[in-house]
Order: sequence, then C-alpha cells, then structure tokens
Amino acid sequence: METPAGKLNLPAKNLKDAFNACDPSAPLDDDDPRYVDLASGRGDEGNAVEQCRKRIIRSDRPCVQLFAGHRGCGKSTELRRLHKLLKQDNYFVVRFEVHRDLDLQDTEPADVLLALIRNLEEHLRKSPFQLSQKLLNDFEAWFGETILDTSESRQMEAAVSSEVRLGADVPLLAKLMARVTGQIRTGTESKKSVRLKLDPQVSQLVDRGKILVSNARSQIQQAGYKDLVMIVDNLDRVVPVSKGNARTSHDVLFIERGDLLKGFGCHTIITVPISLFFSPKGALLNNIFPYRHIVPMVKVATQDHQKWHPGYQLLEEVLGRRLDVDSLLEKDVAQRLIEMSGGHPRQLMNLMLFSMDFVDEPPVTLVAVEKAIKRFKTDYDRMIPENHWPLLAQVHLNQKVLNDEDHQLMLFNLSVLEYENDDRWCDVQPAIRELARFQAELGKTKKILT
Repeated sequence: METPAGKLNLPAKNLKDAFNACDPSAPLDDDDPRYVDLASGRGDEGNAVEQCRKRIIRSDRPCVQLFAGHRGCGKSTELRRLHKLLKQDNYFVVRFEVHRDLDLQDTEPADVLLALIRNLEEHLRKSPFQLSQKLLNDFEAWFGETILDTSESRQMEAAVSSEVRLGADVPLLAKLMARVTGQIRTGTESKKSVRLKLDPQVSQLVDRGKILVSNARSQIQQAGYKDLVMIVDNLDRVVPVSKGNARTSHDVLFIERGDLLKGFGCHTIITVPISLFFSPKGALLNNIFPYRHIVPMVKVATQDHQKWHPGYQLLEEVLGRRLDVDSLLEKDVAQRLIEMSGGHPRQLMNLMLFSMDFVDEPPVTLVAVEKAIKRFKTDYDRMIPENHWPLLAQVHLNQKVLNDEDHQLMLFNLSVLEYENDDRWCDVQPAIRELARFQAELGKTKKILT
C-alpha cells in the first residue's frame, strides 16, 4: 500500500522510518520529497516524459505512443509526472493501472479493450463530463446481447444490482463491465465463456468505444480543454506466454492485434515490455506504433566496466532523499548497494530493505549488505533457466541481446538490463555476474572464443 510522503519522517533516522521511506511498491509523484529526476543518468533516451509530451502538444490528430522500460525502472513515477505536466498544458488526462482488470498470466486483446473502456467510463463518470445517456444505453444493450444469454443476463443483473460497493448511482453498464472484467481476472471457466462470445466482436467493441471517446472529447473541448489524453499504465506486466510458432502473448497483443489498441481515437500512452523491442517482429511493432519512448537504466558503469560517477551520484541522492545516510549506513554501504542494483531504482530499494533485515539497530553494516546480496543472488540463481547461462555469458561479452524468445525473457526477468548512455548497450545484472555458475559459463565462453 502506498505510504503518503507527508506521513514519512524524511530523511529517516531510524530503521522503522527507513523501511517505509524505501518501500518500492508504489510509484512517486514528482512533488514527493523522495523524487529525483534521473534523466541525466539515463542518456539521450532518458527524458521520455518530455519527448512524449512534445508529441501530444505538436500533433493535430490523436497520437498513440508506447512507453517502455524494465519493470521497476520508474515508468509509473515518470507517467505521473507526465500526467501533471499535461494537466498544466490544459489537457484532460485519464490515467489508470490496467492490470487491476487483467489476469497477467493469461491476457488476450479483448480483455485489454474491455478494461480500457471500463476505466475510461469510470473516470469520465466521476468527472464533470457525462457521456451521452443514449450512447451508454446503446452500448449496454449491445454488451448484454453479445456477452450474456437471457438466463445469464437475469442472473448478472440481479447480482450487480445487489453490489452496494459500486454505489446506487453507478449505471448498469458499468456494473456489468466490472462484473465481466472480474470474471476474466479470476474465473477460469467464466473467462473462457466471455472470450468465446467477445473475441469475434472485438472490432465492434473498439468501434463502440471510439464512439464513447468521441462524445467525451467533444464535451471536453467545448469546456475549454485542448483534448483528452489516456495513460494506460502497467500493461507491461503481462507475462510473455508462448503461443507456438515462435509467438508469445506479447506478439499477439501488441503486434498481431496492435491496431486495436490504436483504435479509440484519442491521445493514448501505453506501457509495454522493453523486451518487445528485441522481438523478431520489432519492425512490425515500429510500423504499428512509430512513436515509442524508452526509460533505460541509470548508467552506473561504462561499457568497459569502469565506475560511472554521475550515475552513482544520482542514486546516492535517491538514497539521501530517503535516509540520513551518515547515521544509518556504514561507510561504503551505499556504493555497494548501487553497484549491485545495476542502476535499477527498484532493485536498489529492495537491496536496501533486504539489508535492514540483518541489523537490529543502525548503522546498516557491510556485513548485512553482503547477506542481502547473497539472498538477492540466490533468488536469481533459482529463477534463471538452465539454457540461459551460456546466453548470459555471451550477452556480457558482446553487450547486446539477440531478437529471440530467450533474450526477450532475460530482459523481461531483469537478468539483462539495457542502457542508453552514449550508445545503446546491454549487460547482465551485476549480482548475477558474481554467481559461480555465471563465472563458470563465462570462462567456457571465453575459451571457445580464443
């Protein structure tokens, strides 16, 4: 659960406050005292927010953009900053976390489309703008006929009408969509039933959603706003599931059916996994979504593995905004934590929390940090598939990844990180590089190459 910054004692001077100050589970607003602008450490691609904002301001027609980066790199925090900037630019912004409506282990395009429409309707209903009641009634009638047979319709209408948590003023359509998205997220059999009925109708679902969006844009612009912007966060959390023939669920959602995500007719920013850009179908992705922005890692080392001091200084500031470093951390602890994070902000916070597990009172010692790093390494050791070890050695030596399913999975699982400073390059997560198994594979690979 998100901890409001106003309730934190910053910088923390005891372990309890430090634990809460370093909680990595919630993104930060840019007015949070813990926020640090990391763009200068990310390279030319680092200021993705400003690039994305410029596209919207300059475009005369709805612009759909992809927003990518490793999980935990700070995308959600940056999208909150984008939200604030666009509001200042007089746009009406609808931002939501779409994963709340999805089964991330099993996601189909129709699931995502339904989640987008449901969240858009909910946000607009809570705003000063009311969608046309006739359009809502038409959508409700079509939706009920498409998804439900007569007996199911009666049962569901009875069920949703008794759900007081949604409130008496919530229209039946909103309740039906909430009910169906809940079934998609949690129910195996009901999920199959909904998909069988909805999948053949996805084009009509997009068309009807587009009509609602057009109605909303008209009202928003008449009220003096420049336009509607929809920010779809956390879609990058969808797990890549093999679909056969070297296809994954990512390929299906973002490439084979990517046109559906572009069909709502408003400015839209969609988070996607960074691994998609290393797909064999990457060129197709670029054709569908020519506008994309990447939030890379903070560079903490050069390509020849020398310490890059500006990156360390930025992440030291990240820690310093949260902690009284001098009183809470033993000398050199911050440096070791930053080194092992590989410039990944969430992994830095996780390592800090792990380290506090091994002390009862300040300061956090290097001994405690090494115990935390050992736990971190063990987690990776368990996770890495057997066939990835030689591939990881090759990535470390070549500093690039291939556009195949294994390398996409390594990016998705954070065993490989991408950097953009100076040149685009990749490397193995530093903690993995210290594992005996990796060192053994690295030795074998070097012998083969020589």
